Amino acid sequence: MRRERAVVVELVGPAGAGKTTLAQGVSETDATVRSGLSLWGLPRRHLFRSAMALLPTILGASVNRTPLRAGEMAQMIRLGALRRIVEQEATRHRVIILDEGPVFALSWLDVFFSRNGERVPASWRRRVVAEWARLLDVVVFIDASDITLANRIRTRDKDHMVKGLPDEEIFGFSAGFRRAFERAIGELSQTGHIVVDTLKTDTGPVDENTAHLMTKLQKRRNGH
Repeated sequence: MRRERAVVVELVGPAGAGKTTLAQGVSETDATVRSGLSLWGLPRRHLFRSAMALLPTILGASVNRTPLRAGEMAQMIRLGALRRIVEQEATRHRVIILDEGPVFALSWLDVFFSRNGERVPASWRRRVVAEWARLLDVVVFIDASDITLANRIRTRDKDHMVKGLPDEEIFGFSAGFRRAFERAIGELSQTGHIVVDTLKTDTGPVDENTAHLMTKLQKRRNGH
């Protein structure tokens, strides 16, 4: 049975893998692709609605003496707002590409909070995974060698928290996110029917990598 909504794709990968560049390249080549959606810069009205929906979780965590930190709450709110926007946009486009979506958000929470022995409420995570598993169709894991990632982070104009660190620390940062990505992808795959593809971006020019990504997306779109 054909679904009358977009194929929703998240591009996942460590910093410097080339997610944003690839998303822009695909959308410039194919007008039916909607890119540019991510956790950042979301409309305030959607953030407000998401914050209101999160209140029971925030209060419950406080009652259980495990209050959420500001950074956790902000990311949880953004993720709820993004889901509502994607649900709306999915009726208007054939393909939606998320640069930083649910896999990134859940991984970010793991990397920056779970490593300190903190963890977002399990009930919230299960609910969010279930909601996104119904919406997300494809995850493309984009990666490159550690040294390529480090060089890209240092030479691009975009700022990053590890930009000035030694290679070993950048390598460790990338490895931590890879582990978190694998956990989040595993949870979503177990709950839904998500297809996972991979793409290496240190083996060819941008145009060639963009063409490879478009080929992968075309296969998935034709399956709808």
